[in-house]
Amino acid sequence: MRRIAVGIDACNAVIGRSISLLIFVMIGVIMWETIARYFFNAPTPWAHDISGWLQVGYVFLGGAFALQRGYLVRVDIIYAQLPLRAQALIDLTVSTVLFGFFSYAIIWKSSEFAYLAFQMGEVSSTGVWSGPVYPAKFMIPIGMVLLTASWLARCMRQVLRLIDPTSIEPEAGAQVAG
Repeated sequence: MRRIAVGIDACNAVIGRSISLLIFVMIGVIMWETIARYFFNAPTPWAHDISGWLQVGYVFLGGAFALQRGYLVRVDIIYAQLPLRAQALIDLTVSTVLFGFFSYAIIWKSSEFAYLAFQMGEVSSTGVWSGPVYPAKFMIPIGMVLLTASWLARCMRQVLRLIDPTSIEPEAGAQVAG
């Protein structure tokens, strides 16, 4: 079980670090648009769409990495005070049920949404460029599948923590807001 969790974490780390580089591409697109618009009076018809789609990829494809590293926001006033076994039990029951419903709904509806966009050849309606929107829409269910895999790895670690609380280190990179 530990090897599967480590494998999922390694995959998410590679994807997360790769996706984090999209911020530089997004900055480049926005800089290009700003320079073209204000210095050459030649705005681009595609920059707004591309920067928005890059942001979709950045958020949804990077979510699994954020969960793995403990960067997602959570209210843990009581949770943080509990023993590790109690935290593991809460994660494996209440949190997993809630996450399961959320994940199922997002994957199901966003897959329909993306497939419909692909099937009808939906294009952007915000500019004259008319770029296809289905790649950005497919990033949502793909990102949720990655997030679900990351949650499963977390659950595997929590099972190990239930058995022996000292067998798993605290979450890597988890920060307490202060």
